[in-house]
Amino acid sequence: MNLITLIKSFICTVEEGSFTGASKKLEVSKSLVSRNVRDLETYLGTRLMNRSTKALSLTDAGHQYYQEAHVLILQLEALNDTMRFDSNEISGTLNVLAPNGLTEILLMPFICGFSDKYPELRVNLLLDDGLDDISSQGYDVAIRSGRLVRQDSDLIATKITENRNIICASPQYLEASSSLLQPRDLHSHRIIEDPNLKNYKVWRFNKAGKELDVQVSPSLSVNSVQAVKTALKQNYGVAMLPRALAEDELCKGELIEVLKDYQLPTRTVYALYRARSNTPRKVKVFIEELKAYFVP
Repeated sequence: MNLITLIKSFICTVEEGSFTGASKKLEVSKSLVSRNVRDLETYLGTRLMNRSTKALSLTDAGHQYYQEAHVLILQLEALNDTMRFDSNEISGTLNVLAPNGLTEILLMPFICGFSDKYPELRVNLLLDDGLDDISSQGYDVAIRSGRLVRQDSDLIATKITENRNIICASPQYLEASSSLLQPRDLHSHRIIEDPNLKNYKVWRFNKAGKELDVQVSPSLSVNSVQAVKTALKQNYGVAMLPRALAEDELCKGELIEVLKDYQLPTRTVYALYRARSNTPRKVKVFIEELKAYFVP
């Protein structure tokens, strides 16, 4: 009995939602996946899954086992990659944690190109805006934007690029609304806030070295850049966005930048990874090429 194989069959079944999906992912028969999960339950002496003709569901023990085994398998794969040193080859699995909006708009072209360049490397990409502690999640690299909340002192933060924040709205909204010529005019407008920007309802402006903080009361708060842009294009109100994430809409005239005479804080994009004496080459190369990708 290969315990690692049994565990991987269980993890894949959970992630794919069925024995059929897991068998396709693992490229083995459905009956083998089912038998592996059953053998794992026998080995552990507890049921991990409830089975019915319609669906599979995790027991409480199964849920706990998946959460911990998933991280351990990722760590084992990372260890294997490190020990299987080859200076001329990048292979194995690279687990990357990244924010939704930044990935969908800016990172995916890089990720696809990077995967094409290193076909022996499997990139496992998770989009999540709320996780800062990558060590407990078992990920190799985390891409984060803005102020960092590092819960692990062993993490190294490497600057990748900077994004300038802007205030914008649709031309239709601006035409139908009161004037918006200075920051205090925002009090007369509907505000859309993305909590991922971590402004905490205070928008900070700077003009000629003088700072001005404006307390905003969002009419709509949504933790998705895409959703914010959709609301803007529906003429809902005014929002702060990283310019790089709104570039396409600005070029098309779907959104207009306002308060251009005022500067807003920039958002730095970082790559976080674990500090260790033998950082895997795949991590080093990924970060180096990501930095180069954003060089103008």
